[in-house]
Amino acid sequence: MRNADRSVPFSSLKVLSRAPAPRITVGGVGRRHPLETILAKPFTRKVLGYISQPRPDGRSLFEVLAENYDNDRLRGWERWKWKLPSLVIDLALAHYRLDKELMKRKLFHHPPTVRALALTARSIARYGLSAPQRFAAPLFVVWNITQLCNLACKHCYQNAGPRPAPDELTLEERLKVVDELAENGVPFLAIAGGEPLALKDLWAVLEYANRRGIHLTLATNGTLLTPETAARLKECGVKYVEISVDGLDPDEHDGFRGRRGAWARAVQGIRNSVAAGIRTGLATCFTRRNVHRAAEVIEFAIGLGCQTFSHFNFIPVGRGREIVEEDLTPAQRELLLATLQRYLAEGRINVISTAPQFARACVVYGPAEGVFATGHAGRGMGSKTMVLSRYIGGCGAGRCYCSIQPNGTLTPCVYISSIKVGDLRRQSLAEIWESDLFTLLSDRSRRGDHCAVCGYQAYCGGCRARAFAYTGDITAGDPGCVYNMPLWRELVAKASSELPVFQPLAATASRMERLSLGGGPD
Repeated sequence: MRNADRSVPFSSLKVLSRAPAPRITVGGVGRRHPLETILAKPFTRKVLGYISQPRPDGRSLFEVLAENYDNDRLRGWERWKWKLPSLVIDLALAHYRLDKELMKRKLFHHPPTVRALALTARSIARYGLSAPQRFAAPLFVVWNITQLCNLACKHCYQNAGPRPAPDELTLEERLKVVDELAENGVPFLAIAGGEPLALKDLWAVLEYANRRGIHLTLATNGTLLTPETAARLKECGVKYVEISVDGLDPDEHDGFRGRRGAWARAVQGIRNSVAAGIRTGLATCFTRRNVHRAAEVIEFAIGLGCQTFSHFNFIPVGRGREIVEEDLTPAQRELLLATLQRYLAEGRINVISTAPQFARACVVYGPAEGVFATGHAGRGMGSKTMVLSRYIGGCGAGRCYCSIQPNGTLTPCVYISSIKVGDLRRQSLAEIWESDLFTLLSDRSRRGDHCAVCGYQAYCGGCRARAFAYTGDITAGDPGCVYNMPLWRELVAKASSELPVFQPLAATASRMERLSLGGGPD
């Protein structure tokens, strides 16, 4: 079985293609929305292709139209030129009873949203409407900008350390990466690491990306997030800061993070970010030792003034392989997803999760007109959002999302850093995005185990990183899902002889088997 931490090009990766399992889900895709029928028509695809095609200046007609809609800064002929298109939009907004000022602020005059819609239109024009939707470029990119980190977290997927990697991009190369993202219409960029705040080049990259109209977020351990740093992040255009806190026990957090006092500094970092007026999130990676306190951690985030709680799905890669015995069982993960869905529905705090099953959990546990998770960070109310979730929900690796490593290599996901798909030092993003692997990952019919037949396939698709880490097959079922319990049991049973990554779990196999959906951590 392949060592999933060893870097390999996709061309040499063997896809094992496990067989489908009997279907046990009874839910799935609901009624077709009229808009889906319209978007699937050939004429609509032609229109979308026309309005989303980049012009010589790099912007599409849709982006130019949105910028000039009811724009008070237009003068003379330019004002008259856009008067009729603006009137047509006004009539459409009135017909659908939409608030004009709100739509201007949240859509037409919000460049990242406009860019995301233009990319969606271009994607439908190129690939047709598909559930889930394959995108012509990433909607969302996570850039692990450096290996440098001031902590030594036990679960670090990046194997970050006290020094940058010797082959990291130069500042000039990092700015060229920003150009690649902007020229391909990428709307959203999350900067991570390592610890990005420890990198001196960070500020130049943030300032440049902001000028290029990219929506910026930053993931940090929070220990370097002083009031001055938070204020500077806001000035650079960072819209969201996410700080990792591994629970409510400072000693446990500090032990997990490898530095005494890390918990106190992370919590103070959250307070500093909130005080600076930045949308702030608290992120937790739940394992067996802390999942029973999930509700308490979310309440703690609410008390700190966080607008978002982010759940990180534990994946045994990087240093996380050394603590694989702390991974949740499928039953524990399902109970956690139900808790996350409940808090999302209550509306006191936004909830996001890197577990693709979260979109499915919103369908299973919420009412038809409830709150639904869409994609990696989106949410919305009602059945229309539920329809949207079918197209952008679940695992986005290689379909609407990818990651960039500190040396410029591009991988399907931060948790699949061992598979090198391309190199931005030598290739364009557009060239890499059309890779065979990303074509494979965009097609959820090419899955194994219950992921191949699941009624919620469009909403979820299973975590490709978890499948690859545990089986060596990127198309296998996700062993972290309750619908793949036979696969989970099979992997545990084979732990000693065939799957070295599972050896620590073999000793606790009998205890895991006793866990059921109605149970919880021992």
